[in-house]
Amino acid sequence: MMKKNLIVLNLILCMLTVLCGCDFNLPLMASRDEEDHVKAEIEYYHTEKADNSVDITQDNSESDQSETDREDTLVDITQSDTLTSDGDDYDGKIFYREAASPDEVTLSFAGDFCLTEGCSVLSYIKHHDNDPKNSFNEELYNRMVDSDIFMLNNEYPYSTRGEALADKLYTFRADPADASLLMGFGVDIVSLANNHVYDYGETALNDTLDTLAGIDMPYVGAGRNIEEASRPAYFNINGKTIAIVSATQIEGYANPETKEATETSSGVFRCLDTTRLKAVIAEARANSDYVIFFVHWGTELVVDIRDWQVSTARDAIEAGADLIIGAHPHILQGIDYIEGKPVFYSLGNYLFNSNTLDTALVTLTLDTSCADAVDVKSIEFIPCIQGGGQTVEASGSDWNRIIDYENSLCMGAYVDYDGYVSSR
Repeated sequence: MMKKNLIVLNLILCMLTVLCGCDFNLPLMASRDEEDHVKAEIEYYHTEKADNSVDITQDNSESDQSETDREDTLVDITQSDTLTSDGDDYDGKIFYREAASPDEVTLSFAGDFCLTEGCSVLSYIKHHDNDPKNSFNEELYNRMVDSDIFMLNNEYPYSTRGEALADKLYTFRADPADASLLMGFGVDIVSLANNHVYDYGETALNDTLDTLAGIDMPYVGAGRNIEEASRPAYFNINGKTIAIVSATQIEGYANPETKEATETSSGVFRCLDTTRLKAVIAEARANSDYVIFFVHWGTELVVDIRDWQVSTARDAIEAGADLIIGAHPHILQGIDYIEGKPVFYSLGNYLFNSNTLDTALVTLTLDTSCADAVDVKSIEFIPCIQGGGQTVEASGSDWNRIIDYENSLCMGAYVDYDGYVSSR
């Protein structure tokens, strides 16, 4: 069934479960001083790794592997014993999709997204027929649902259990019944690698994984163990394979509130030490035609790019990433090209609270017409504005204003007034 038909069915289900919501505004999140702590954790990882962490010291970068060694990293992403009726394998994170065009694939990406209980975003939806479509203007909503794959940062757990972390200033949680709203937004995959998915502890995180699996929503960046948390998602579409890896650098101290997954416990995939990240991306590179790295990094409400963002981007690209999408700062940051690969350092709040902020949707179009290659046809930066529980595509002077501002932040990239991104 095509994506829009699935969305319509889910909207009908959502409307049957209309709930009343209280409309109050959440301030932007405040956190501990990340800049001071990030360097401390980097030092910690390099000098005194925790006993329960997983040692993956082998170098799996493509440049250092022989062809025989690279064959060892190949995984079977064509067959599985746990396929759904659509052919998807949620345990192996292998998904099959039909593109709108046989010759190209469109993927769209958005930043921070939150349906936490009592927030203005959820309240707006509940007071507008429980229809996610009403949270956007028509132009932007159509871009989302018309994308073959649409991904965003799911910045909260789905659970009614667990206890809020005692030392955390802001803790978020959504009712599992509201998870199906994701389908109405046209979402195809979410990142859970962030600093709020663990706000109510391991039990609530496990509920989140079960909830998303229950609505057939793919996720990356968290899991019941480190193997699941770091496992890439693979989308087979138009005869090509697109891999998505997700990880977080936030809460940069040795014992963070948001726990890192281990061999035996649930958590997120952390990447301040990029050793495992490079191995995971190298594996994804060996098994796919195009690799996307979706990362939670940077400092909240700061436009400056931190040195660890740049070094992580370089490590990811050298390991095989073709595109990097960043989130967490809650505001737009600049765009760069590293070794010819685009890096969007932060897309800001996409639909997170009632504050009026500039944001963006990024749309990648891949040419899949060649039998043995995937080429980038275009990358678009779509200026948007979040405010009052809605996000709309900018127009007129606001469109040009946001593009001018983004260009003022860009390093090795340029956005033209049609929204197309290129290196410079």
